[in-house]
Amino acid sequence: MAAERARPVLFLLIAAAIVVALAVFWLPRRWENRQGGRSEAIAGADSRILPGSLGEARKRVDPGMPGSKVTGAIGKPSFSVRTQGISAHEIWTYYFTDGTLTINLTDGYVARVSTEFGPPRPGRPRRS
Repeated sequence: MAAERARPVLFLLIAAAIVVALAVFWLPRRWENRQGGRSEAIAGADSRILPGSLGEARKRVDPGMPGSKVTGAIGKPSFSVRTQGISAHEIWTYYFTDGTLTINLTDGYVARVSTEFGPPRPGRPRRS
C-alpha cells in the first residue's frame, strides 16, 4: 500500500519540477521583452538623425546662449537628459549624418559645446 500512495506524490513532484523549469526559462525572457523598449528609449536607440551638417549647426551655437535660442537656431535635440538639483543640468545630443553635437546646459544656458566628427552612434543596448 505504501507503493500505491507514493505514485501520486511522485507524479506531483515531477509535474511541479516541470512547472518550475518552464518558469525559470520563460519568466526572464518575458521580463526582458517587457523592459526592452524602455531600456532602448533610455539609451537613445530611437534617436533621429537631423538634416543639415554638424559644421553648420556648430556655427549657430555659442557658450552663454539660452537654451530657447539654441532650439530656435538648430531645432529640438535628437536625445536629451536632464537632472534637477541645486541647479539644473541638461545634456542635449544632436545627431547629424557627418557627426554628433553635444551641448551641456546649466540653468538653461549653454555651458559647453563639443563635436565628434564621423558617423553618429546613437545608444544601442546589447541584446543577445
